[in-house]
Amino acid sequence: MECCGPGYASPADAIKAPREKILYTIAIYTGTGIQKPDYLCTIDADPESPTYSEVIHRLEMPGIGDELHHMGWNACSSCFSDSSMSRSYLLVPGVRSSNIHIVDTATDPRAPRLHKIIEGAEIKSKTDLSAPHTIHCLGSEIIISMLGDAKGEAPGGYLHLDKDFEILGRWENSMGDIK
Repeated sequence: MECCGPGYASPADAIKAPREKILYTIAIYTGTGIQKPDYLCTIDADPESPTYSEVIHRLEMPGIGDELHHMGWNACSSCFSDSSMSRSYLLVPGVRSSNIHIVDTATDPRAPRLHKIIEGAEIKSKTDLSAPHTIHCLGSEIIISMLGDAKGEAPGGYLHLDKDFEILGRWENSMGDIK
């Protein structure tokens, strides 16, 4: 299997791929009564490592109450044939705050750092959307399903970002009769 860009050409190729050596997951405090920022955990998944199965890094988000949710990459298997693309950034949305945290995982994969935050207030004012849910790669661009309008009411829509994580607007033309 020759890899040109990120991801794999097929699910069968993904199964044959080398085992991941680190994992990223979120830790949230929603509903616990603890007033601390949610964070991204880096876990050592290399069985040959002395820190195997341990949390080796915590990246706290700058605010409290984000409720981090379905994170996703800036590039995915749909970019497989594009050698200019790489999985360098993890997009970590806060479904309650509507903030989208862009995390640099390329510089130091074992200790990722915050690259940028797209503030929920900016998203609401530019697109009338809130509550980011799931990240979707479009090749060189990204769309994010949003659960609500700026007031948090249905319907939501899709936020459209460019490769530099700037807001392009809404991805869909219309939500039609969806209510």
